Amino acid sequence: MHQTLFELPIVGVPISTYGFCLMVGFLTAVWFAMRRAERVKGSADVVLDMSFLALLFGVGGARVFYVVHHWHPQFTSASNKLFAVVDITQGGLEFLGGLIGASVAVIIYAIRKKLSLRLYLDILAPGAMWGLAFGRIGCFFNGCCFGAVCGVPGAADATVNWSVRFPFASPAFVDQWKARRVTLPAELILTDMNIPHPWPLASKLLNTSVKKRELPGRQYDDAKEVYEDAKASGLDAAQLEDLRQAAAKAKLARDKADTKFAQLRRAQLMPSRQTPTRPTSVSELQDLADMFRSLPVYPTQIYSSIHALLLSLFLSAIFYCRKRHGVVIAMLFVLYPIPRMVLEVIRVDNPLHLGGLTASQWVGMGMTVAGIASLMFIYKKLPERSPVLDAS
Repeated sequence: MHQTLFELPIVGVPISTYGFCLMVGFLTAVWFAMRRAERVKGSADVVLDMSFLALLFGVGGARVFYVVHHWHPQFTSASNKLFAVVDITQGGLEFLGGLIGASVAVIIYAIRKKLSLRLYLDILAPGAMWGLAFGRIGCFFNGCCFGAVCGVPGAADATVNWSVRFPFASPAFVDQWKARRVTLPAELILTDMNIPHPWPLASKLLNTSVKKRELPGRQYDDAKEVYEDAKASGLDAAQLEDLRQAAAKAKLARDKADTKFAQLRRAQLMPSRQTPTRPTSVSELQDLADMFRSLPVYPTQIYSSIHALLLSLFLSAIFYCRKRHGVVIAMLFVLYPIPRMVLEVIRVDNPLHLGGLTASQWVGMGMTVAGIASLMFIYKKLPERSPVLDAS
């Protein structure tokens, strides 16, 4: 698990591994789709337009699906529900919702532009799976979409060899901690009046450097000193007001950081398990956290990535030997949900719904039925080729 890939030099903005994998998957999928379009005398520009439209509505659909799927208790207990709904910085996207949202957007665009709908859906279909393959790698590094426990440490079980153990405070670890399958010392458990239940200390707080933790305070002290010096020197009112506003802005940033790191400071004040007579330092907390891992779980993210990659290659192959337009996208709807429904059995991050199945399994069954019906309609009712029209 490696949620942050690197930080941009100078500005120090963190680049998440999850977001980076999504970006690489999307850009390479678009490039392959544009080349695919050119080989069949389609329009690469149309593919580019459709791809960015699919990105926009795909992310929206993926987030809507996730929010509806996990509304209780993840969002009902949020203090700011609107912010919680739109905040996707930590993930929270479901591919099936994204695929549906992107498909609807592309279909509407093609109809309005009078394009060959089946042809362009076929061109884009392999890219959807290609992008998903990279996205699932991002899920692995982000720690989401984790599998069920498949063994115990030291057990003579072959499945343990295929398992992964995620670090302290990862989604898999927290899920197992809530189920009382793993334990934690008191130093790593938060108890606060603003938190309704005890919760493991966030690993991001532990891994934040001292320099970064103290930076907002130093910036405020500097801005305040500059303002006081300017005030004493009799600077004109307009410039003085600018400096005052800068100091006030720095104070807000400092207060926000103080609130963010207050949990870490409270944890530091707890007596150490090893030396209960003195407070616990951040380094001691980090060393202690490094000792804890989740129980071995199925690497469902890797399984999903391999499945998506193989399906992308298969769809790319049948694209060039198909006899009718629309076959590739219909095959995607038939073939993607079946392994996905099987993987849902060994995933524990999705709640069960009607009939003991997850929402993804129900949607997957609907997609498979729709894909089979589409294939029958394509072969019985539609012509082999649909006209390729100019997007203008």
